Amino acid sequence: MSALSRFEKFMENVVEDSVARLFRSPIQPAEIAKRLERAMESQQTISVKRVIVPNYYQVFLNPSDFGAFLSIQANVEQEMATYLRELAEERNFTMLEYPAVELAQDGAVASHTIQVIAEMRQVKPEGPTQVMSATAHLKVQPQASQRSQLILETPSGPHPFPLETTVLTLGRGLNNDIILEDARVSRRHARLHYKNRHFWLTDLGSTNGTLINGVRVNEIALNDGDVISLGGLEMIFREGAANA
Repeated sequence: MSALSRFEKFMENVVEDSVARLFRSPIQPAEIAKRLERAMESQQTISVKRVIVPNYYQVFLNPSDFGAFLSIQANVEQEMATYLRELAEERNFTMLEYPAVELAQDGAVASHTIQVIAEMRQVKPEGPTQVMSATAHLKVQPQASQRSQLILETPSGPHPFPLETTVLTLGRGLNNDIILEDARVSRRHARLHYKNRHFWLTDLGSTNGTLINGVRVNEIALNDGDVISLGGLEMIFREGAANA
């Protein structure tokens, strides 16, 4: 039985009075579950060994729609969290913590509409606890450099990291744009910055250093085919044709 089927089965067994109200509601629990699924799918963070997805989800409904869920809110939130955990397992995704789902009412949300915000929570932050958005920090990159990428060789074959923003950070920490789970890589190892029709790579004071084609560097403009070593973890830079 799939995660969605188990969730729908749970909803069939909810207290009859609550179910009657839900059936009269224009928003059904299964619709919310599918919106949660789309939020999970759209906010993946690709690391070297795994695909990390958000573990904290907020569902906002108009007050007129929220009322149907009020009496069973805690049960529905718990079951939706279980659904997301099972869905992540089915798709081989990783969550940093057991997922949490919160239903809330917001008068700014139109009637019969569902708004979902998905975020990742850092498990063991070095500083104060933070909740970070998987996409809020991204900036639109000029069209000229959208096809540039870093290529990492993995046991399952080459894995591309598209360079889709003008500024990206690389490192082992979860607050980087490209997460590299390797002990040789510093938590905040290097930065890529697009300027003057080139990507520039800057070392951020990493422990094991940054090398380009075997030469240690602090900052350098990248060329197609350059081999980048972050403390020993190697990636190949591939420049988009429009950049050349």
